[in-house]
Amino acid sequence: MSRQVDRVTLMGEKKKMKVVVASCSRTGTLGLHEAMEMLGYSPYHMIDVMFKGREPHMKVFREGIIAANNRFSGIKRFEREDMDKWVGDCDCVLEMSSYVGLRALKGYAEDPEIKFILTERSPEKWARSMNNTVAKAIMVADTFPMNLFVHFDSELYTFFDLARFMYLAWSDGTMPGHPNNEAALRQNYIEYIRGAKEILPKDRLQVIKLEDGLGWEQICPFLELPIPEQPYPRGNEPDKFEKIIIDYLQPRVNAAMMKLGALVVPTLGVAGYLGWKYFDVIKTLRR
Repeated sequence: MSRQVDRVTLMGEKKKMKVVVASCSRTGTLGLHEAMEMLGYSPYHMIDVMFKGREPHMKVFREGIIAANNRFSGIKRFEREDMDKWVGDCDCVLEMSSYVGLRALKGYAEDPEIKFILTERSPEKWARSMNNTVAKAIMVADTFPMNLFVHFDSELYTFFDLARFMYLAWSDGTMPGHPNNEAALRQNYIEYIRGAKEILPKDRLQVIKLEDGLGWEQICPFLELPIPEQPYPRGNEPDKFEKIIIDYLQPRVNAAMMKLGALVVPTLGVAGYLGWKYFDVIKTLRR
């Protein structure tokens, strides 16, 4: 079967991987992404999927999640060489291994020149954070008029489809409110962290508990780098998550509305109505 990862194009020159942040989403990875940039690395994170790799990389990411979670999909699970095809122009990758499986992480662990960072937090807090952010974002996709817009912009559709796979892989297919939802999130998180710690070489691994603090003091000595004078970047709190999502959605929604507008009579005021409803839906992210 032809795979998306075999057809993806690197965004820049190929680089040697130096640091793998094996953490899950919602454990300080966005702040770490900015911190790694400040330290001179070329990091790859979900925010790069959204704003740089865009739809082709979203399709690769979705493929990796499906391969890791559905043994009957007919898609080969991602290994180190597949990750190199996808993010080979970066020398630091964050959180991707938590979605595409431990097999790729094991491939990185066999490289003696790669260092690893693993941030973790209370499983209960992590589950709540996933439901307060990622789950809310995909709920937006099922709400009018977003459930209409996605059919008029392929990238918008692919983005929400990816987000759904990202969340449901952790929640065993449940959504918030389901009696097994939070238990599934907690258990899958615990199992991933345990598996990552078993695979990663202890002499090249820095485990950081968010409750103990995450800053330059935790990462720079481990990476053998001086601590910058600038303050450590602010993390991905719910309000920052909301802004990132809205900044991404707005141009895609505008593109969808333009296509939709060509199919309706302007005097009906349909476009204006849908625009108003869109901002009403976005309020969901702020609740």
